[in-house]
Amino acid sequence: MSQTNIDLALTGLLMDRVVRLGAAHYPKVYGELGISKPALVALVAIAAAGPLRQARLADASGIDRASLVAVLNELESAGLATRGPDPDDRRAHAVSVTAQGRKVLARARELAAQDGFFSVLSTDERATLNALLQRLIAAHAPAADAGRTG
Repeated sequence: MSQTNIDLALTGLLMDRVVRLGAAHYPKVYGELGISKPALVALVAIAAAGPLRQARLADASGIDRASLVAVLNELESAGLATRGPDPDDRRAHAVSVTAQGRKVLARARELAAQDGFFSVLSTDERATLNALLQRLIAAHAPAADAGRTG
């Protein structure tokens, strides 16, 4: 096997290492927000897509449904999100971001802008990395609406 093939075979291991470094880095950057990383991920997903039913939120955020209830409880307890009637189907419930949640998201964006974790990458490299990661997610994450009614 050539050196190039060996290096390509290590891509998954390298990604895993970056994920672990990022997870350790999270509290240093976002700790002042007072919410867990999964809660911030969910809050970002809710804000991006508007009120979301829990099943769609699980798909959009990548948080498994069993864990999502605890994440939503955390967001509601902190006053950052609410669960209420779905505007499109009053029989269902959807999760929405509160005004306080929008403030926390704004602060998270400020903290992200100051975060040096990705500073070793140029703006173009970071855009390329984002595009490649989104492509991997799209290829391997379950389809958001596959076989779902709600």
